[in-house]
Amino acid sequence: MPGRSAFRLLLLAIGAVGACDSAGSRAGAEVVRDTLPNGAVLLRYAALPPPAADPLALELSIGVLEGEPYETFGDIRSIEADDDGTIYVLDHQASEVRAFDADGRFLRTLTRKGQGPGELTAANGMILAGDRTLWIQDHGQWRMIGVNLEGEEVGRFPMFVLSYGYVWNGTVDDRGRFWKPATHSDAPRVFPPEPGLQERSARVYQKWFDPATEATDSVFLGEVINRMHVTRVSGGWMNRGIPFSSQPITLVDPAGGFWTTPGDTYRIVRLDERGDTVLVLEVDVAPEPVTREDLEGFIETLVERAPDQRRAAEELVGVAPATKPVVDQLNLDDAGRLWVRRRAAEDENPRYDLFARDGQYLGSVRLGFRPAPYLPPRIRDGKLYALVTDSLDVHTVVRANLPPLPGN
Repeated sequence: MPGRSAFRLLLLAIGAVGACDSAGSRAGAEVVRDTLPNGAVLLRYAALPPPAADPLALELSIGVLEGEPYETFGDIRSIEADDDGTIYVLDHQASEVRAFDADGRFLRTLTRKGQGPGELTAANGMILAGDRTLWIQDHGQWRMIGVNLEGEEVGRFPMFVLSYGYVWNGTVDDRGRFWKPATHSDAPRVFPPEPGLQERSARVYQKWFDPATEATDSVFLGEVINRMHVTRVSGGWMNRGIPFSSQPITLVDPAGGFWTTPGDTYRIVRLDERGDTVLVLEVDVAPEPVTREDLEGFIETLVERAPDQRRAAEELVGVAPATKPVVDQLNLDDAGRLWVRRRAAEDENPRYDLFARDGQYLGSVRLGFRPAPYLPPRIRDGKLYALVTDSLDVHTVVRANLPPLPGN
């Protein structure tokens, strides 16, 4: 479970509001519009209507348990698609980017394992830039590596933020600049760590690098307080996040600025590139309570995996929040629409609420399947591409057609 974080953006602490009016959105949701003292717009939505269309059904699937080498995947870390429907899949385990046509037929392998031109060692993310280049982060070489759609290397540069995550959380904006979150803390690192609940504060930035000019800069976005529980285990220490905690999210908008949310309420904020608030979205969604059954289930699950960790599990639930997160993912499609994923129960398929850049509610979409939670879908040309895994950990790339959406 992610650790509980308190994300404090100074410019979000805005008090009184100015004149307001009530109106309906394009999708029929009632909204109250206010003007904040700094001139930013505040849109307060009542409960949004349910998705109008049936849940999205899969219309293409690539990946099998046993088959040809090109159709079996070990560990998918990124999916991309170009404007003719060609699908590009990054398999971390094989260090390969494989291309499939719009009907799912294998076309070619663009990269392979190694340290030469167009070769990868430990790639964990990829994005298709506007110049038809696939930019791949290879933390094994600490490089961003660009290949064209035939697999020829066309550029590389050192990673400008030396950090590692399971999936690369950077992006490229419309000006060709690469963005990546970075944090800095003045608190000294203590080793060995003190067992029990630990808190650590850090300043949060979005850092950018322009490979054309080699210029770099960063935008300060506030502070974060990370809470975790440290337990001594055989051979070292185990860090665990606080169960049922929300996770603050910041999403770079390629057109400029950022979208952010604390996650514990349905409050989405758009910032300009200086980090100033320009728009606030609020939706009337009550967070679900963390029940005694939830806490007991967490304890039993952890103890089942680690029988000697009951005391740690009980300490963790002792500091768990009273309510569950409301929002657990922000995403942008190629038309600039914001996709807000609500937290779903384990047996529910996710729901996304869609908003225009000006905050207008456009509708909601329910998926008929459950994508892997750690890899946000790609939404391109009216299609949604995602990773699905099963009980045998078979990795499958899936595609679904979207219903007609405003802005298409």
